[in-house]
Amino acid sequence: GIPGDFDVALITWKPDYDAFFYKQLCGRARRLYLFRSEYIFDLERTVVVETPQLGHATYLFSKPASMSEFLAIYSTVTREDILRNRSNVAEILGFLGRLIHGLKPQAWLKDLKARVGEIADYVEAHD
Repeated sequence: GIPGDFDVALITWKPDYDAFFYKQLCGRARRLYLFRSEYIFDLERTVVVETPQLGHATYLFSKPASMSEFLAIYSTVTREDILRNRSNVAEILGFLGRLIHGLKPQAWLKDLKARVGEIADYVEAHD
């Protein structure tokens, strides 16, 4: 009975979250999943896992063949497992890297656009 345009952040938002990261990803997402204290954004070409808080990082994954399978595996591991590639989980999930939230959100946004292919699309369309 929840409206389709309901923003889950209204329930899950914490006082030290930074809306910039969340809004940038929300605007690009096809779907949004909530897992633990993380938002999982299903973008056109990638999956992005985000805790929109300074001091955290944005985790990027290649687009899986099955989002259900990705979520089933992701829900059983930690970020530490991914970073250390325990049991080859980073490769299984298609881990591409992470973007650290620095003091300059615009630098994060530029890196994000490059990583999700937006800059390449813009250049190709204007050549």
